[in-house]
Amino acid sequence: MPHTELLTLPGLARITLPSGDPAHLAVRHADVLRVLTDRRFSRRAMLTTPGGPRWTLADRDEPSLLGLDPPDHTRVRRLCAPAFRRDSVHRLAPAVDGHVHRLLDAVLAAGAGPEPLDLHGTFALPLADAVVCDVLGVSAAHRAPLVEWARHKLSLTSLPPQQARAGHEALRAHYDRLFFSPRTPDALVPGGLLHRLRDAHTAGHLRRPELLATAVNLFVAGHATTAATLTNGVLALLNHPNQWQALRTDRSLLRPAVEEILRFDTIADVGLPRLAVADVTVGATTVRAGEAVVPSHTHAGRDPAVFVRPDTFDITRPPGPHPHLAFGHGPHRCIGADLALLELRTAIGALADRTPHLRLAEPATELPFPGGSLIGGVRRLPVRTHAP
Repeated sequence: MPHTELLTLPGLARITLPSGDPAHLAVRHADVLRVLTDRRFSRRAMLTTPGGPRWTLADRDEPSLLGLDPPDHTRVRRLCAPAFRRDSVHRLAPAVDGHVHRLLDAVLAAGAGPEPLDLHGTFALPLADAVVCDVLGVSAAHRAPLVEWARHKLSLTSLPPQQARAGHEALRAHYDRLFFSPRTPDALVPGGLLHRLRDAHTAGHLRRPELLATAVNLFVAGHATTAATLTNGVLALLNHPNQWQALRTDRSLLRPAVEEILRFDTIADVGLPRLAVADVTVGATTVRAGEAVVPSHTHAGRDPAVFVRPDTFDITRPPGPHPHLAFGHGPHRCIGADLALLELRTAIGALADRTPHLRLAEPATELPFPGGSLIGGVRRLPVRTHAP
């Protein structure tokens, strides 16, 4: 749960980044929106300014969707966008449904035994992995190493900086082989996003560092965030049995339930930091050029100026005039938001249909929240699926 007392401060909070550098933290909904949309806060400068503050000691220049500013960001995003348009996502619905029910078949078979089942490791993570690799067009034979290396890349303080950087380098090297090695001619599925991005690189529309960084970040963001959101969403529902029962009874609550999950427990507690390239006043604070600002999506979702009873999990919450910011906002809003919503709705709906006895096998207070990663949440969700 976020430290909501920060929302009472008159200006931005002061924090220390994992690198040891100082920064500002934006917590109020309006202030977070300002940081996410004002072009004077630069992602590119955060990665490239000599002697400037850094997010972690493992940071490196990443000219990807997460590390570029317009117009380069616009150019790269435009190349990726067709795979994530709503019509493209709609066409993926049968495949996502197939993955969900294939994995649930295995979950229910394994859950018949005496031992609890880890719903994160057996359902949420393999689902997100399968879907993002389908979209990217990575053949099954070349998917195995990606998840562990992604965990390393997401480390803020959970791993030593050299180990986190090594995971990042391993991901880049793996994608370099998939794109360019004659030994992996079948690695990229024709028609998949990565195949099309390689064609764009060949045609001169995408530089090689941009190609590799974009491939890495599409996979990492596409599987880790969705898997963690699904896991923590199921935890929230099971920890509020009356709401889980209400959803099982009334399927019209599925969409608002997913939106409430995203608002209540935003998995990426904070967004990636920006560097001010000019003096900017945010709320009651003047951020000086050269200073870093971190937008807190999770605090924005608990802002009482925007959300009634913000610390209450309520899947019947009516939509308000201001959205949650779990997917960010502005130029860097998550390109895969519609795909993530499809996965979450399909998976939670199927669990509601097929696991009427689903319940936690351990108290929620005893579950591990390891921390130290850009993506939060539990790493294990022990459940039972059959009647007591």
